[in-house]
Amino acid sequence: MTDPKNYYKLLAPRPVVLVTTVDEKGRADVAAFSFVAPVSFDPPLLMLAVGPNKHSYWNITRKKEFVVNIPTEKMLEKVWIAGGKHDPDVSKIEKAGLQTAPAEKVAPPLLAECAASMECYLESAKKEGDHVLIIGRVVRLHYKPEAVDEEGRLRADIVRPPLHVSENLFAFPYVTKEL
Repeated sequence: MTDPKNYYKLLAPRPVVLVTTVDEKGRADVAAFSFVAPVSFDPPLLMLAVGPNKHSYWNITRKKEFVVNIPTEKMLEKVWIAGGKHDPDVSKIEKAGLQTAPAEKVAPPLLAECAASMECYLESAKKEGDHVLIIGRVVRLHYKPEAVDEEGRLRADIVRPPLHVSENLFAFPYVTKEL
């Protein structure tokens, strides 16, 4: 495995998020992503790397908004369904059995089971390699009180968000240590 194209497997495990979007008809969709990262404190920006052939890419770039939801370990099967290929006329939200809740500032829904959600406006989209880097401005946070500590940090030991290793392999190695 010395081929540089496998580099991303060494940058694992990575957090998995569920991104909700709406299409031009107002229909909500969900997809799973593990190419995600914060990129700025001020303004609060995050990055998703999205394939340009994905429904999520078209929904985000056309509607200019999306929601990044942080799932829990208990949601792993639903995460897997959300990450799969599907018929665009079939709702992956319904197929996965996900419950939604209205967002406050954007049209895409929050996922009610998730530990936290971040409403985002599209700041930019730039093609890099075989993906498009989507930069979103976080405009509203939602989280379950037990999911964060007093500093607003995710309680990974309690939430146990799925970490994607590769293909259908996920990790849950949660021990927190304070220095």
